[in-house]
Amino acid sequence: MTSRMREKRIRRAGLAAGLALTLATVAGCSSDGGDNDEPINTGDQSSASPDAEGGEAEDESALVALYEAYWDAMVELQKESDALDASLLNDVATRAVIEAQLSRIDTYFGQGIFREGAPTIENVTVTVDGDEGRIEACKNEADWPLLKDGEPLEGGMPVELTETRPSVVTAERSADGDWLINATLPVEEATITC
Repeated sequence: MTSRMREKRIRRAGLAAGLALTLATVAGCSSDGGDNDEPINTGDQSSASPDAEGGEAEDESALVALYEAYWDAMVELQKESDALDASLLNDVATRAVIEAQLSRIDTYFGQGIFREGAPTIENVTVTVDGDEGRIEACKNEADWPLLKDGEPLEGGMPVELTETRPSVVTAERSADGDWLINATLPVEEATITC
């Protein structure tokens, strides 16, 4: 097994209290009515694995940056808006992921459901295997409420959204060498615990 095929992990801990990223595993319900136009400042504290070779360390760093860009876009997309801006996910996700996310968000926009704020994402772990990557993190959506017509969703947030749980996405290296998020996976497929 080459060193390029060995699993490499990046642990991120102690993110700033305001770290906000999103993962669209909300039982299909994601939109954001917040008014924060600033991109999420993740205060990246990750570092490459100590034994990672140059290319692998670069891939790991690229995947962390990709993950942050993905959640910046997802938070922005889920704010109350008259139209979805698909371009926010260009150069971040594959066409299939973009279409799935936009379709899901548009369904909820049509019901007057948006989100404000953002979830907290911690302990980001990246695994690289050649041209495939896996990014896992611990997510809590307590500070990312669902709103219907500007008011908190009747009955409040589902308990599973306000507990810290693993979330997982995968990525692939495109033909031009850039990484793209290519799938979101169910929590049951996580290899980390939160």
